[in-house]
This record gives sequence, structure tokens and C-alpha cells, in this order.
Amino acid sequence: MSGEPHVHVRGVGLEISWRDTSRSLTELIFDVVSKAVGDSGVDMTEIQDVVLAANDLVDGRSLTSMVTAPAAGAYLRDEIRFGDDSAAAFAYAVARIESGLSKACIVASWGRTSEHSPDAVARSLFDPLMSRPLGLREVDISAMRGVSWWRQHPDRLSDIEAARTATRKSAAANPRAVGEGGGWVPEAPGPLTAEDMPTYADIVAAAVLTAAPGGVRVRGVGQGSEPYFIGDRDLPAMSALRLAAERAFADAGLTAHDIDVAEIEGQTLVDEALSVEAVGLAQVGEGFDAIANLGHINPSGGRLAGYCGPAMGLTRIVEAVLQLRGEAGAVQCEAPATALATGSSMVGGQTQTAIILERA
Repeated sequence: MSGEPHVHVRGVGLEISWRDTSRSLTELIFDVVSKAVGDSGVDMTEIQDVVLAANDLVDGRSLTSMVTAPAAGAYLRDEIRFGDDSAAAFAYAVARIESGLSKACIVASWGRTSEHSPDAVARSLFDPLMSRPLGLREVDISAMRGVSWWRQHPDRLSDIEAARTATRKSAAANPRAVGEGGGWVPEAPGPLTAEDMPTYADIVAAAVLTAAPGGVRVRGVGQGSEPYFIGDRDLPAMSALRLAAERAFADAGLTAHDIDVAEIEGQTLVDEALSVEAVGLAQVGEGFDAIANLGHINPSGGRLAGYCGPAMGLTRIVEAVLQLRGEAGAVQCEAPATALATGSSMVGGQTQTAIILERA
């Protein structure tokens, strides 16, 4: 990035589980944040800020950070909370360090699907007058997006089954995935199938960012948004993500061809495939084929490894960091030097964030 100081991801933590009755949500948060801080080698006394991504509806309580923030290390520190996707919180933490407001910062996010209904949360976020009475869910927007894409590319439908198979294999190999017997799959709206749906899980993700060098460097950041009303959007175009990626690549001085590994957020296989097209990793119409045949796109298994907003953007970032550090386990790509991670907001991906990382 052109600004000074550079920002580095020094430590990460990630846990994907399902109905862990041995620990409360605050205990899960404390464990994962502690892991990230320990991984960073940064003393807790050096950390000045905590940026959180937590949603009151997901956590089932108003002002959830009043209860959960201390477990994330926010006691007697500057605390900023986002109700949106955690990649946006990560981008804000980067901006604080670049501006000189902070030298070391924790970013943390979580969601426990086993304690809430994702469909009920999604329905509550749509416009109360025009959209909410229809009972729309996030996955219904994905289905609309898929129908639009299939009508435009009827000759590429054979790519979809190959993409399903590739994603399923990646998630099965990921040692951090929720695994068999965990999570649950929402009812698929036609023409999507159960294999296109996310595997909902309980997720906590954390990262420690510093101005001091070491670990993985943040090379570029970009964000974009599009209209709130679903009918005002070109759904398959994913214009907010396209804009976010363009800005991130411009910030980094790179192109999509320079990316060695990508962790692309999407609630369904359709969202993932069209997001791959939007960020420039595949031509329009070739997103499913890219997922099926390019092993460096979502080697973690993406949504099938475990899904719960608003933690998904930071989960993708943590997976990308592990790839760059050579610590991704059975899903490790061969010596990647650069990575792209994205995060998508609720309400059908109205806002999007793209993060470019490089091995320091």
C-alpha cells in the first residue's frame, strides 16, 4: 500500500464448531482472541484498539458488545463495533493503523448459528414495507442471482456440478471445517439444491494487526456498495464487489493475474461463482468452471467449511493468511506469495470488501 506505515497481520485465530456445550459464547471468543494474540507474539499491553464485527440479531441480545467485548480484549481499550461483515471491520482497523491512530489492533468477529435462526435474521433486515412482507431470505436473493446468470449462460450449466464436487472435496479436507455431523443446511430455494447451500456453524475469528513488520503484509484494501433495494440491482453483475476489487487492486498496484490464492466469500455456490467473476479471477460466465478447475480459489471449501455472518469476511482473511504462512494444512496451496480475500454484507451483499495480502 502506498501509505505509511505498512500494516501487518501478525497473528490469527479461528474456530468453527457446532453446539459446543462446554463453552459459552464469551468463552469461545476469549479462547480464539487469546490464540490470535499468542500467535502474534505481541504483548497484550501493546494492543491499543479492538475492532469488533458482531450483530445484535445474531447474538440474540441488544448491544451485544457490552457482554462480549471484554472477552475480545476491549476492556480499557478503544472499542469500535461493526454490525456488518467482519472484512469491513478489518479494513477499518487497517485504516486506523495507517492513519497513525493505532499501532496494534485486535479484529474479532463471531456468530453462533446454533443459537439463532439465520432466516429470521435475514428477513428482519429487508425493507419493512416492500421486501420484508415477501418473507425473503438471503439465499432467496442468491437464487434470483443464479436464475439471471443461467439465463445469460445456458451453455455453461454443466460447470455447476463440477464446482459442487470440487468445493465439497476442499471442505472435507480442511482441518478447520465444521466437519460431518456439524451445522445444518437451510432449505434450498429452486433452482438451487442442497449442495449449493452453506453449512451453518458457530464461528469465531480473530486477527492481530500491527504497524510493526512481520507476518503477512496488507497490500491493498477496497470497498464498494450498491442500492439497498434488491430490484434496483443487477444481481449477477455483483457491482459492489467488482468496485471493491478494482479499488483493492489499484491500491496494491496488482491485477487479478498476480493473485496466487483467493478466499472468496459467498453464502451459496452461486454467490461464490459470480463473486469469482466480479473480482476478475474468471471471465463472465466462467465462475463455476474456475471454482471447479482452479485449485487456488477457495481451497478452504468456502461456505461448506462453515458459515455464519457477520464472521465470514474475517474467516476468509484468516484462511488467506494461513495460506501465505504455509500453515493451511491439508488444503495448503503451493508457496503462495499473494492472496485475495473478500467479505460480503447481509441484505444480499449490498456492501463488499476486498483485501489483498502478501507474504512479508
